[in-house]
Amino acid sequence: MRKKNILLIMVFFIFNYSWAQVAEVEDKNEIEEAYSFEKSLFLGANFQLGFPQGIFGDNINYTGWGFGGNVLWKLKQDVPVYGGIDFSFQNYDFQAITEITFDLEEYETKTKNTIVLSHVQIRFYPEIDFFIKPYLEGMIGVKSLLTRTVVTDKTDGANDQINSQFENSDFALSLGGAIGFEIPLSKNHLFLDVRCSYLKGVSGEYYVRKENDSNFVDTIDVFELKNSTTDLFVPQIGVKFLIGIGNQNYEEYIEDNDSYDDEEY
Repeated sequence: MRKKNILLIMVFFIFNYSWAQVAEVEDKNEIEEAYSFEKSLFLGANFQLGFPQGIFGDNINYTGWGFGGNVLWKLKQDVPVYGGIDFSFQNYDFQAITEITFDLEEYETKTKNTIVLSHVQIRFYPEIDFFIKPYLEGMIGVKSLLTRTVVTDKTDGANDQINSQFENSDFALSLGGAIGFEIPLSKNHLFLDVRCSYLKGVSGEYYVRKENDSNFVDTIDVFELKNSTTDLFVPQIGVKFLIGIGNQNYEEYIEDNDSYDDEEY
């Protein structure tokens, strides 16, 4: 619940900031410019939550959280469709123990479960005459289901990794869709990007916490392997920034073009 509240608070404050910024934009065409360029290129970054669904959710019973990014480019000038690559990771559980030796050396052993999401995306913007830009998205890719144990030397405030190994590494085909919207945050083509995606996943192996995890020697002992489909619901909030048009960056494009057509995006 705490992660959900953090996400809602972020949405509230950024949305209010967005309204204030939009009020400063005198010409609506300034909002449309970034979408009308023939070869627009965008970079995005986001914070996201992951809610396992179905059997996957019954087994894990944890909300994942993490960060992601994507690259989007316009596929054709007269069509409001963008292609892109989307990458993110989510941590959903871990177990750590600290040991102090007779020589007063301190070592931490941590086992962490992570989902890495890698997708190709197609994004479509309906032609709506409004400063909020809704979109629909299709995605296909893979989910990487990883469990890794790391041993770190913590003696005298150190943080030196001395050993690392993967306890599990499996992959599951992932296919899904998303809905979202964008709001301009400034005249320099910075946008708030809010998206919710549902990603169906084929079966894969992953570690989950045992029901009775009180007695263990190694951190991996608190987990057990499960196998199921890997459906995931992912709400996220982030920003998207226009970084270039063709072989030019945005500032160079404006310098070389005193005026340009206001195309529908």
